[in-house]
Amino acid sequence: MKLLVLILAIPVCLQAAEFLPMTPIGAQCLPVSVRVEGLGEGAVTVRDQLVFDIDFSGLLITVPENEAFVKLSARVSGSDGNWNISARAEAEGEGVLVKEYQGSSLHDMVHSLSDDLVFALTGEQGIASTRIAYIVRGGEEWRLVVKTLDPRPSATIMRDAQVLTTPAWSPLGDRIAFTSYRAGTGDIYTYSFASGSASRIISGGVNTAPAWSPNGSQLAFTRSENGSSDLWLYSVSGGSSTPLTARSSIETSASFSPNGLQLIFTSDRVGYPQLYWMSASGGSAERAGFSHGYCDSPAWSPRGDKIAYCARAGSGFHIFVMNSDGTEIRQVTTRGTLNEDPVWSPTGRHLAFSSDMDGMRNIYMMELNSLKVHRLSTGGESYCPAWSPVR
Repeated sequence: MKLLVLILAIPVCLQAAEFLPMTPIGAQCLPVSVRVEGLGEGAVTVRDQLVFDIDFSGLLITVPENEAFVKLSARVSGSDGNWNISARAEAEGEGVLVKEYQGSSLHDMVHSLSDDLVFALTGEQGIASTRIAYIVRGGEEWRLVVKTLDPRPSATIMRDAQVLTTPAWSPLGDRIAFTSYRAGTGDIYTYSFASGSASRIISGGVNTAPAWSPNGSQLAFTRSENGSSDLWLYSVSGGSSTPLTARSSIETSASFSPNGLQLIFTSDRVGYPQLYWMSASGGSAERAGFSHGYCDSPAWSPRGDKIAYCARAGSGFHIFVMNSDGTEIRQVTTRGTLNEDPVWSPTGRHLAFSSDMDGMRNIYMMELNSLKVHRLSTGGESYCPAWSPVR
């Protein structure tokens, strides 16, 4: 999130609103027991990661075997670089998943097993194999990193002595769009995982906050030039950009609806930052609520039913979630003073965000059924998460 730098006279009535506490979102979790056999650290790694993946799925939960509806057993064999996991899950004596996994990474194999189990039991995609990209700043260096949902360290895919910010993962998972100031002004690049390199696609003015359309054919972004900041739309195939807004106010932080027909974005057209809805082709905009004196960085859930955003609450900034029609506003975070950059998991059952709740800004994930919070990043100031699609 890029907090708008404004000197604001925020109405007192807008700062005094009381919000509903966050409540669980989702279905009742299926109880699963986990039994892992095997010798050495391999079996420990598999069991620990299985328990985390299942409990963080938002659909399943680990319990003792005598309380389980589903009993999962796994046998680990092999050694570093050549592992095998034989897994069987039973429900009421019937096998619901019987599969073997082979590979060099136990964590990747466990993530695959966890996602297969979620799908076999619920028909929904799991998120254990997804990844989160984010920015890390250390000293005078900025890095764009990618982190798996496990204890392994993050992988740096870009580093620069100039500012890197606002990464956005493409719907196909093959690219990440981001802003870099390496050319002296803010330009938008895309990093290709296939080539392992980045190329500049948008320049002219200061260009930030890219947001992919659901089909990946377009990028909404903010262009600042000649004293104004407006929303623009970039055609990925055509390579051309067209303006969506033309105002003296600041228009930024666009997010597409799941059907690609609408945008929600931030504008200070009333004198302070608020959220607005607009057709993805441009036109007039409608304000998306009146409960905050300052809000920014909206993110539309892939399910289409919720919108997450950051807003001022008391003396700090916190994450909120509302229905997509602006009703039932709920406060997600209560710790720290700078909670921002909310993004949804590809299934809409989780949020990732940056927060200073432990002192320095780090990346956190929240599973919205149990409301469990897990810190993902370690080392260096970390912010601007972007969640990959399901692989």
